[in-house]
Amino acid sequence: MNRKRFAMCGAVISAIIGAIVGYSMHIHNFVLPFVAVTAGILILHLLRRKVDEVIEDERIYRISEKASRRVLEIFGTGSALAGITLIALDKHQEAGYALAFSACVLILLYMVFYAYYSMRSLD
Repeated sequence: MNRKRFAMCGAVISAIIGAIVGYSMHIHNFVLPFVAVTAGILILHLLRRKVDEVIEDERIYRISEKASRRVLEIFGTGSALAGITLIALDKHQEAGYALAFSACVLILLYMVFYAYYSMRSLD
């Protein structure tokens, strides 16, 4: 399988998942989307193994790392500041707490993964 065919299969699978999620929301079934998304991810993973061409290389990984770090810095700082501002102004406190909490969770996740990968690189 080549990259173009894999991309086409990915688009079709994504459309099918979207249709299943939309239908399940219409019938008020909230379990079906989880099953559909999980099955779609597994199918895409199996199809990716059959691709003969190189899909990702070292350069793409490095660019992704830089972009992820920048998003983490911007979203973490922005959500923390927005949350603190909303809490301090006594307006939309629930949203402020949600933003501040998400910034804390994001920072904690970053620290956990940083520690994991730094220990893993020592081996």
